[in-house]
Amino acid sequence: MDVETSLSWRGPYWYAGRRPIRNNFADLPEDLDVSLTQFFARGGQMPSAVPAAVVVDIAAVPDPERKPFFDWLSPQIQALSCEVPVYILTDGQDHVPQVSNVTAILERQVPDDVLLMLICIHQRALIRSDEARIRRQVFGSNPAAEPAPHHSGTSSLLVIGLSGRFLEWQAASDHKVEVIGAFDGNMATEFMSQRAFDAVVIDTNFEESIDYMQQIRRDARFAGIPVLAVCEGEYDAQVLFRNGASDVLLGSNLKETLSKRLEAAIRFGKRRRLADRVLAQSHNWLRQQFKEGGLSVQKYTSYLETCSDMLASRGLDLWEMRLIPENFGVTPPVGDALHELQSTLLSIADATSRDEDLVCLVHELGPVAVLKNEAGPENLRRRIHSIIAHTVL
Repeated sequence: MDVETSLSWRGPYWYAGRRPIRNNFADLPEDLDVSLTQFFARGGQMPSAVPAAVVVDIAAVPDPERKPFFDWLSPQIQALSCEVPVYILTDGQDHVPQVSNVTAILERQVPDDVLLMLICIHQRALIRSDEARIRRQVFGSNPAAEPAPHHSGTSSLLVIGLSGRFLEWQAASDHKVEVIGAFDGNMATEFMSQRAFDAVVIDTNFEESIDYMQQIRRDARFAGIPVLAVCEGEYDAQVLFRNGASDVLLGSNLKETLSKRLEAAIRFGKRRRLADRVLAQSHNWLRQQFKEGGLSVQKYTSYLETCSDMLASRGLDLWEMRLIPENFGVTPPVGDALHELQSTLLSIADATSRDEDLVCLVHELGPVAVLKNEAGPENLRRRIHSIIAHTVL
């Protein structure tokens, strides 16, 4: 699992029963958080501020009020100016109502710090998904770029282990989702390298579950895929969460509840995979533009405007860095030396930035980096200075 330790955007939590914790990075005060049960009880108008996440523990809503509560909540989420992470906390015996744009249905035993990490991961995933959509809109689909094998294929669920419950997993999955079994972690990672999977279920004993999960998470290609682990005890569930489980299926689950948990995980995994595919193809295409003079100013400007609007809906800014020698205290060389230095700066930015950041060459402007994280500009500037200081120009 990608390890994220800070929120991409900060806002109040909308919560019922379980209020997520905050980290130490100047988050908003808790008194701005919104108790959904209180607003529902008095029929109040929801605040307009975009929340960092919406978290509802089903146990906090009495059974007779559950359907009216979720019927009220869904339009509140849909009315937001942008998509935000939405979580339902449950156990296997709760009946889970239908909720708009639910990101994950999680075992309520998820530790506080893991829940915060998942919020951070899913916030970034939403931004990456929006970034992929914008690049396809502005730059086109880049059909000539071949997708990697682990990005290709129909929607699939991989089940690891020999528990004898394979038919149950097939029955719980959508009929359009192909369910494939693997005996162990080695077979699983081999399968995952050859075709796409949108989620993984590890259904074996506790020790093997930890081992197989770590095998998957050590491979950068699969670090973000949803992995659900099966276990029987609450302590084991917390350990599995801390070792990279996206969700833990604790004890027995109602068939309908299990289906909804798998559906949410597969939907998120598919969306993440498609974003990964577009961003990887876009990255390769942008590198080709280095040799062809770069993007047109028109396309670049269109990208900046569209991306800026997307980020502004979450109260965020983008940071545009011109990667020209003067900005790093270097006298611009001439001729081939200038071209070589520009290529070096582009390579450094490409290696330092995230895959949702845009690093490209633009006609008349030269090399640029468009960063989506507030720490990005300083990190990149520091890296460039460090390398240039030890390079003979």
